[in-house]
Amino acid sequence: MLLAGLCVAAEPGWNPADAVKEAEQDILSGHIKFCWADSVGVGSVGVPMEVAKKYPRANAGIGCVTNDLPLRERQEEYARRYNAKIYAYISKNIKSHLKD
Repeated sequence: MLLAGLCVAAEPGWNPADAVKEAEQDILSGHIKFCWADSVGVGSVGVPMEVAKKYPRANAGIGCVTNDLPLRERQEEYARRYNAKIYAYISKNIKSHLKD
């Protein structure tokens, strides 16, 4: 119970409407990462795994056990929108973002 409370307390608002703006800010600052979400089948939402695993992970509700389905849906939609913006950026600029 305490762990679940700590997980919820540390979360941002997960407003999907803010995801693209936050991704743009991260692109401008050079902090390229992908949001990972889900409690059991954790993955990079909307991005091929072979691409996402080359970049840092941002926690969009990883491993947090919650019965709050609207929260989980907001986290996943936030991750989907954020990742789509980042993926579009690196796809256009792939040579400067290739990692070994």
